[in-house]
Amino acid sequence: MGAYMDSDEELRRYSVSDDHFRQIDVTSSIRQEIEKMGHTNASKARPVKRKTVLSIAVSCVFLLSFTAYAASGHLQIFTSKGEVVVKTTDPSPSLPDKLNNELEIYRKQVVSLLKPGELAAYYIKDNYINKLNGYDTVNELKFEQLPIDYHSYTDFLAEQARTAAPRLKQPGYLPKGLSFSYGKVFLEMPLGKESEPLKQKLIDRANASKNNDKLFIEKLQGAKANSSILHLTDGKNDTAVGITASYGQGISLPKSSNATSEIIQLKQVEAIYLKQSTLGETITWYDSKQGVVYSIMVNEAGLMSKKELIKMAESMIAD
Repeated sequence: MGAYMDSDEELRRYSVSDDHFRQIDVTSSIRQEIEKMGHTNASKARPVKRKTVLSIAVSCVFLLSFTAYAASGHLQIFTSKGEVVVKTTDPSPSLPDKLNNELEIYRKQVVSLLKPGELAAYYIKDNYINKLNGYDTVNELKFEQLPIDYHSYTDFLAEQARTAAPRLKQPGYLPKGLSFSYGKVFLEMPLGKESEPLKQKLIDRANASKNNDKLFIEKLQGAKANSSILHLTDGKNDTAVGITASYGQGISLPKSSNATSEIIQLKQVEAIYLKQSTLGETITWYDSKQGVVYSIMVNEAGLMSKKELIKMAESMIAD
């Protein structure tokens, strides 16, 4: 997917891999929501804002088996087949200002054409963006979705059921003062070889165009969802806590140099606990029975203790 930097309204950062800054990511939209948490209610001058992002791969795995430290010192959780399910990584580099600004201009144009719930693919006819910037030239086909805010918990659960989204319910245990705020569901996007005909269609339209248009858009009819996010409020911040669920195999947790991380046990499941002095706390684990990666992100300093966070996570895991 396309790679974007954040703005005060929406953050548009997409996936990061070890091999290249931008790779296809099935949860680009949910990443935007996670990072957006760091800017919600910014005018209220809250002391800690989250910019932690997640990167979820496509394939599903079925059994966690053991953990290990990578040579770099980053934590990893593997499957019985040796596939990485969850890992910490170095922070992502920023896009050059010129590239970031141009991508953001086109992204906003696409968003302006979408109705709530709609998903679109788009191609930008621009050699600098697609070939010459020397930094972010992997995927010419980009996607944008305008998800619906479900402020009714019942409606949020119904939309998950309708779209076969990964199951995401409110935790059985909530620290005092927290309650459901709103949820969003994110549709599947065509990936890899599946996306090639769509990309070629848009490129052909661009090449056949006889005017100076640079943006070519195709709205998509998404029926199934691959991820969702549930926000909890503390009565002041509508995104005090964010809980995500995504079908996937691997999840990357960017870890700053002054952060700490450890493997913890959530009932019968291993998880990574990540604490960053300026970004808050995160617990991430994989549900092998459902093929779903879950993550709880605390966006307010001092909102809860580590013990309470672990208790909340464990209340989401079936015995």
